[in-house]
Amino acid sequence: MAKKRSSKQRQQARQRKAERRKKRARSRRSHPFLFTLGRRGQLQKAGQWPLYECWLTKEWNQEAMLVQILIARRSPIGEIALGAFLVDLGCLGVKNAYGVVTSMVKYRQVRDRMRANQEMIKTDDLNLVAKIVREGIAYAKELGFKPHPDYRDAMLVLGDADPDACDVPVPLGGKDGRPFFIAGPYDNVKRIMNTLTRKLGPDGFTYLVPVDPGTEVFLAAEIDEEEDF
Repeated sequence: MAKKRSSKQRQQARQRKAERRKKRARSRRSHPFLFTLGRRGQLQKAGQWPLYECWLTKEWNQEAMLVQILIARRSPIGEIALGAFLVDLGCLGVKNAYGVVTSMVKYRQVRDRMRANQEMIKTDDLNLVAKIVREGIAYAKELGFKPHPDYRDAMLVLGDADPDACDVPVPLGGKDGRPFFIAGPYDNVKRIMNTLTRKLGPDGFTYLVPVDPGTEVFLAAEIDEEEDF
């Protein structure tokens, strides 16, 4: 049986609820478009905000890398448009992605968690970041894999970034350019292996999968969407 709340607890709950209503009302007055546009519309508009910062896995250009990308744009009143990608350049393309308009506090939590997974560096070259995402998606498509469905939302935070304006090569595949599948904790290994085998034959790719469920051969950079976002 649930414990009955005291009158003081009920009053405190009402006060908290009232404060939340006031906060939402202030947000609507200061930035009303966020409440009249849908999620996609919010991010499309936010793609015009000034760049706050952009982070990229330090060794992104190594073979078969799992690359983390984080783009943040800041509104005139301090809101953050966040676009995040997890790009497998060895095989699967965009494994995870997310785009959202959020607070500075929440953004910093996401940024710190991602930086704890991998060593990341700041960059102001959004054209390079856009090229890494585009090339990863194209390579994976050739192998039969689709990008994470939320990548379109995250791409909106890139704004007018132009991958064609970047002449930096993006390494794809593993050694000698062959696809290199490294199993992550959320991958459907059987489905991925079957797709690669049908496309390339049993000897047309390299892979690294756990010997048993207790064997940790996973990269630490996997993004846990519910945890981070």
